[in-house]
Amino acid sequence: MYRSPVLSSTLLMTALLAGAATTEVPRKATDFAIQTAPAKYIWLSDYSGKTVVLGFILTTCPHCQFTTGILNRIHKDYADKGVVVFESAIEPMSSLNIPNFVKQLGVTFTVGYNEQNYAGKFLGKAENEPMMMPQVVIIDSKGMIRAQYAGDDLAFSEGIQETTLRDKLDELTKGQATTKPPARKTP
Repeated sequence: MYRSPVLSSTLLMTALLAGAATTEVPRKATDFAIQTAPAKYIWLSDYSGKTVVLGFILTTCPHCQFTTGILNRIHKDYADKGVVVFESAIEPMSSLNIPNFVKQLGVTFTVGYNEQNYAGKFLGKAENEPMMMPQVVIIDSKGMIRAQYAGDDLAFSEGIQETTLRDKLDELTKGQATTKPPARKTP
């Protein structure tokens, strides 16, 4: 787990008492854009009808790298069930670190980047609220966030993290295997 920049306790209490943020699950996912290059974005709304696993990471965080390995396997194993996986690196200047991160870890899904406050708002965090990394949300095919995990969640500890994610995905994708239409015979 890695803690991003810490607020003073006074600011944190003010943010919490303001009630501006919510991490309640389930909740409707707001549309979110992951930047993949200058002026290029992936929008969650473009994946309506699919189950989306979205990880928020720091490219230099060992726990985030561990989670990326799990998400790589999930991407491969659940693609035929309509599951897509994305990650967003949120440390400053992360766009410069992504190519090496992807190469080192053999990442097979899209990794983009965002500013921490934008990602935090999507996650239901108050502005500048510290986050334990990584953060992962699972959004169902109807656009509802059905699970949200932080790096310090017990259900997200390294020993059971993959099982936690797979159990939730199995629940959400039950009976959703994508089948290919039968090949047409030519007359």
